[in-house]
Amino acid sequence: MSNLRQNGRLRWAPSYLRNQGQLTKGQKRAFREHWSTYGLVFQHGECLPLARSFPDFAERELVVEIGFGMGDHLLEMASLHPDTCFVGIEMHRPGLAAACGKLADAGLQNVRLIRGDARLVLSDYFGSAKAAAFLIQFPDPWPKIGDEHRRLVQPGLIDVFEKRLHTDGHWALATDVTTYAEHASAIMRKKTKHWSPLARSSWSARRSTTPYEAKGLAAKRHIIDLAWTFHGVTEPC
Repeated sequence: MSNLRQNGRLRWAPSYLRNQGQLTKGQKRAFREHWSTYGLVFQHGECLPLARSFPDFAERELVVEIGFGMGDHLLEMASLHPDTCFVGIEMHRPGLAAACGKLADAGLQNVRLIRGDARLVLSDYFGSAKAAAFLIQFPDPWPKIGDEHRRLVQPGLIDVFEKRLHTDGHWALATDVTTYAEHASAIMRKKTKHWSPLARSSWSARRSTTPYEAKGLAAKRHIIDLAWTFHGVTEPC
């Protein structure tokens, strides 16, 4: 896989920490036994093998969750929409391993997982595939002054969404950090030529309450759901 460096410089600041955490014995076993089923592995210069991974891929909708944590929301969405193809992108192995175990226990076959930088994967390896929605649940807020450039949601990511979404596709964000919601909204206000805000995306209207969200609610944090629909980009003649 290509990396974030070109000509010795980062293409963008990564939104994740390199520290991946330690896998439990159960997670190691789940990763060893089930990654070959649920993991999408690809090399530099290759596109994601989506058509080989999902039966009738061309006739089915594709939804991508970026930074799926331990996989609870991804699992719930895949269970609710068995005819939809779901791809989860995550950097950290504990989350990937936990998701593998949960997917295997549930017997779900409409989910595949990718380990990597989401913006890199979507920019360089998505090929001609188009998604119906991109979902981001409770991303790292990078709250310190000066760290805003490390946030996942950036103008460059939205530019990538515009290349990878079907017309009328959605992208939805859930956060419990007001400044992050304001950050995302400010970016999208500059994108009104191609996007319109939604009261809520149909893809997130039935989302489950994850353990992270439950902790936020218990701590009296306000959950903010934002969503936009994509109008498409008219190519110049």
